[in-house]
Amino acid sequence: MVEFREITQEDVLYNLINLRQLVFEVTENCNLKCKYCGYSQFYQEVDTRNSGNMTFDRAKKIIDYLYDLWSNHNCKDVLQRTAVSFYGGEPLMNIALIKKIITYMESLPSVGRFFTYSMTTNAMLLDIHMDYLVEKNFQLLISLDGNKEGHSYRIDCKGNNSFDKVLKNVKLLQSKYPHYFGKHVSFNSVLHNRNSAESIYEFISNEFGKRPHISSLNTSGIRKDKLDEFNKTYQSLYSSISQSCSKELEDNLFTDNPQTYNIVEYMFRSSGNIYRSYYELIIDKDRLKTFPTGTCVPFYKKMFITVNGQILPCERVNYNFSFGYVDDEVHINLSSVAKKHNEFIFKYINKCFSCSQRKTCSICIYQSNSVIDGSFSGCEFYRAIREKKEIDVNGLMYLNQHPYLYLKILNELTIIE
Repeated sequence: MVEFREITQEDVLYNLINLRQLVFEVTENCNLKCKYCGYSQFYQEVDTRNSGNMTFDRAKKIIDYLYDLWSNHNCKDVLQRTAVSFYGGEPLMNIALIKKIITYMESLPSVGRFFTYSMTTNAMLLDIHMDYLVEKNFQLLISLDGNKEGHSYRIDCKGNNSFDKVLKNVKLLQSKYPHYFGKHVSFNSVLHNRNSAESIYEFISNEFGKRPHISSLNTSGIRKDKLDEFNKTYQSLYSSISQSCSKELEDNLFTDNPQTYNIVEYMFRSSGNIYRSYYELIIDKDRLKTFPTGTCVPFYKKMFITVNGQILPCERVNYNFSFGYVDDEVHINLSSVAKKHNEFIFKYINKCFSCSQRKTCSICIYQSNSVIDGSFSGCEFYRAIREKKEIDVNGLMYLNQHPYLYLKILNELTIIE
């Protein structure tokens, strides 16, 4: 029988000491008004947006808080990486703060940490700031939805398509820093009713020699009065890939395909041959208590700091689920964080005990629409299966149609939790 365990304040502390990624929302400002943005007309307002910028004082306080933890729990001769990411709005609109944060972090005495930097950008200011990004070896994720028509929802403040400016800036980066571009630049594309997986892939592959990451619109937190308009804009990634006649597209985007993801996730959870750490090689995982649902333990993957100082486990989580805040000091009560998480997750535990998919659940409770609005009456994981025929948990039908993918998953795909 599966046994679920609650987290403790020691779990939370351990995750902070070994924090993998620290994300700063450096600004709420943006120089584009994308129709499908998470802060656009489609979505319920998750926090008051005042077009503000994060202050250096606030960023410094969270850095000092973590640095103190790292100093007190530093293992000699062990060097750990912490990825520092910058989020917006458009983060390059507050490049001054980004530079100040990096300068400060790099001025601190070593405590067994080294930092890498990353950013998602719409590339509108890339021509101005690319030299600094290259100097600091930023991992750069550029938002580009394919060709001009596909990119047409990404408009500027005057309502003009930003495509020409973005393409010019990205081409400039590619020509000026070809080695950096090849190693550190990738593309993120949003799928909607004006493009397709095939058109996105062909454009970015032909123009830049890159394979884009393609995602459908976020379906969480949709305003009821905008649901019809959202549904007209939305396009399923699985359907878009399936409608293509290109085997090359399917082969190259097979890890983006939701059907393939379901298979990989099922194999990851059920095969018994995949391990998150070397420690798991010497223990019997079947005898361990597990955490219910696919919800991350607080700060296991990252910590996200909003402009207003809210402390969240990641940028995808509703602001109602804050685990602390930063004002004149950092307020994180480890015991309260553990208690809040446990109360929230175990509120629905009876459904998890009886669920046949309890070992493979991928649902994040903090992103659940019905949990956010208080209408939870059943698991969205199973409801999605019932309502969307395109989702097949075990992937058996999909594997039957594409048997070569099974070997490709086993032989070519490395899964890192």
